[in-house]
Amino acid sequence: MLQPQIVEKPALRVIGLEAAFIHALSPDATNFKVIGPLWDKFIKRASEVPDRIGDAMFGVIYGRPESERSHPHELQYIAGVSVSSAAAIPEGMVSRTVLAGTFAVFVHCGPIKTIGNTVHEIYRVWLPQSGYQHGENADVELYDRRFCVDGADSEMEYWLSVTERAITS
Repeated sequence: MLQPQIVEKPALRVIGLEAAFIHALSPDATNFKVIGPLWDKFIKRASEVPDRIGDAMFGVIYGRPESERSHPHELQYIAGVSVSSAAAIPEGMVSRTVLAGTFAVFVHCGPIKTIGNTVHEIYRVWLPQSGYQHGENADVELYDRRFCVDGADSEMEYWLSVTERAITS
């Protein structure tokens, strides 16, 4: 079973391109149809983002109100970069701040096409057996110098927002 590090993360402000997708654990999953092409578009435009912090790129995953979804398993995804200010957002891009909080940080090893296995392990195996529940904050993917799309030795981080599970008697 994957074992995360439980870490307190500061707020993270990103600017990037956004799209809706159906998550990897759904039988109707569209994550590969939507997220890969979104990254392709963003990488071509990343240099337009002002006030960038560092070289890493971030995928930010968050839910939408049920009334705004076209599918019960629909989520939002931003392919972006960390910024010190969101005062100037390039046309067609969005800004979002991931709130500071507690995250279970998992390392996905191998090609990105196998991310579904890691997500399954996180949500269907680790989370139910842990002393945590989803924190209802955005989840984050960190892509840094360790990442190579098809590399067998590629690594990226998946930050799962968590809070301690309430003990019921």
